[in-house]
Amino acid sequence: MFICNSCGYKSVKWLGRCPMCGSWESFSEEKEVVSPELDKPSSSPVSLGQSEVLKRERIPTGIKELDKVLGGGLIRGEVVLVGGPPGVGKSTLLLEVSSHLTSKGKVLYVSAEESIEQINLRADRLRIFSDNLYLVNEDNLEEIYRHLKQGDFRFLVVDSIQVVYHPKISSPKGSVSQVKGCADFFVQIAKNEGIPVLIIGHVTKEGTIAGPKLLEHLVDCVLYFESETISTYRILRAVKNRFGPAGELAFFEMTSSGLKELANLADLFLPEKDRSIAGSCIVCVIEGIRPITLEIQALVSRASFGMVRRRSLGFDFNRFSLLVAIIEKRVKISLSSEDVFLNVGGGIKINDPAADLGACIAIISSYKDKIVPFSYVFLGEVGLAGEVRAVTNINLRLKELERSKLFKKVFVPQTNVREVEKKNYRGIKIEEVTSLKEVLDRIW
Repeated sequence: MFICNSCGYKSVKWLGRCPMCGSWESFSEEKEVVSPELDKPSSSPVSLGQSEVLKRERIPTGIKELDKVLGGGLIRGEVVLVGGPPGVGKSTLLLEVSSHLTSKGKVLYVSAEESIEQINLRADRLRIFSDNLYLVNEDNLEEIYRHLKQGDFRFLVVDSIQVVYHPKISSPKGSVSQVKGCADFFVQIAKNEGIPVLIIGHVTKEGTIAGPKLLEHLVDCVLYFESETISTYRILRAVKNRFGPAGELAFFEMTSSGLKELANLADLFLPEKDRSIAGSCIVCVIEGIRPITLEIQALVSRASFGMVRRRSLGFDFNRFSLLVAIIEKRVKISLSSEDVFLNVGGGIKINDPAADLGACIAIISSYKDKIVPFSYVFLGEVGLAGEVRAVTNINLRLKELERSKLFKKVFVPQTNVREVEKKNYRGIKIEEVTSLKEVLDRIW
């Protein structure tokens, strides 16, 4: 049997291209096996009214930023998969979580990659000392389950899913059959024992979790731990969450003593308050359910070669090209002979259309070499006709801007004004606008 390493599609013969996911040369030959199963007690139907008593409370992880991403904390029986590139801090994060969870019960930390001595060195650096945290260096899934049952543990952490194996599956470690079988077994453990299971997963060079895509479908929550190559900042992103909002972000800084939470993001994403430079604008975007105030930078310069260049970092390129075309047509600014570059400060990637207006103003500001005051914030989606369209969660954004106490004027789509809960946000003047051209007339 030939199995696709990307999505798990099965074929009786080798195929150059997977018909399911489209990957090239992703098939490898493996013996077809049946995933091992635990004895599962039979269940009976429960009415929706009676199911209220079965709801369980959230278990705080002890890290507030992580709790936000999870939707309030862990749930008993939940399986969380944490993926990220080597060295980003996945093991450090879960070791710190394990330390906090010891106040709720015994934690079994399974390391199939590192020895007990190596884990102890990391624990000493993080100043983690707890009699309720148990370490074991084991990669045999049956032995892991035996340790779990004998010790009456309430939490299980596995590092990592690509290295553990089940002896009843003849395929080698890291193969599609082993990863799928082991993940399915951990899901059964979590559901049958009613314990949260946290699993570390490696990522491929494309940035996806190694193994079949089915792996992400089996678990309840998929988190990606990301960072820039030379940056000490880390971003934890919820790609999938059955018990909370997907797309939620958490921010950390890697220090010599472990991960430090970044609750105040102004230092990370906003420029210095007294810095004035053309081509810089402030916007407020929503990631998950969290408002984030950040800077959009633009640079427009005369093209020195025959073909103009268009580049964007952290901003969707297709949307960026659309905005450039709107500026040329509706504002009558010719950019056909100009190189245009757009960057989102802090290295974050945004997809919120509410940043359209700020991106347009930043480009025009750089072209005209006119400064936009730091205290101005721009909210709005820009349509093809140059109109400023409504954005979602307008009150959530305004409350975040009010809380920061840094901004004095916010340009808001006129269609959003009737949704504003408070007519007067403290220290903030709300400017109603209908078009991109109107915004320019009010700024300069």
